[in-house]
Amino acid sequence: MYTPWIVRVVGIAAVAVFAARAQLPEITETALAELGIAYGVPGMSGFVFVEGRYLAPPYTVTRRGNGIFVNRVQVEQPVVWPRGVEPASAARAVDADGDFETVAPEAAQPAPAQPVAEDAQKKAVKSIDDLFADEEEPAAAPQPAAARPAPAASTQAVRSPEDHARDKAQVIEGLDRIRAGYEQALSRGEIFFFGQRHNRVNGTYGTARTLMGVLPKALRYAESPLDLQNRLKQGGVYFLDIGICGELFKNRNTFPLLEERLRKIEADEALEAMKKKAARPW
Repeated sequence: MYTPWIVRVVGIAAVAVFAARAQLPEITETALAELGIAYGVPGMSGFVFVEGRYLAPPYTVTRRGNGIFVNRVQVEQPVVWPRGVEPASAARAVDADGDFETVAPEAAQPAPAQPVAEDAQKKAVKSIDDLFADEEEPAAAPQPAAARPAPAASTQAVRSPEDHARDKAQVIEGLDRIRAGYEQALSRGEIFFFGQRHNRVNGTYGTARTLMGVLPKALRYAESPLDLQNRLKQGGVYFLDIGICGELFKNRNTFPLLEERLRKIEADEALEAMKKKAARPW
């Protein structure tokens, strides 16, 4: 016998106005033992915010079981579905410039209801008197084998260890593809906002650079989430809704880290400009 390993999880909440904060399920020991760990390579590029809190680089994207982590912070737990059941298509929304997108999580599809055998339905207890029916009525005489109805065919095929191993390998491959996708996106300088009360928001480096030029100062002086959102719009940042701005405002004391990151970005840009100018033919 092999240990069942497919774990059904709860997806990320897709609406920013939920009153209750959903929590990512913990990675079970079974999922960790069956699916293992895939370690990432630390990188200095990209920008990550989790529940409105800025995480400073280096970023290491790791998969533990069926959970995706950035710097030991769980940011996603992809839904694992049984083999043969297709996941729901992801709802996608892209802004006018195509710079960023929000992705709604797939929901696990429930397994179809199994039919109940006719004999089981007849034996179902409908009242407390049924529990004592055998004491009042004699048991029926056993029927000859030829007269007994043929047992119903099994509605679910028995899965072999080979099926289990194949399915597990497919799920590990899919999860590792997700982990590698985050790692590659961060290496390109992309920005991610992860949260349980809003869709995941992802932007290119151009979007991230625009935000980083405005966000540190806006957080330093903002007096409310709405004030923060207005300051960001004045700086050309329109893609963060009031829900994300509220989370950023609650973590506004991280603005010194963002100011430090902005200074480094500007220093790197100045150095790159000097190199290009020095390489320019006269």
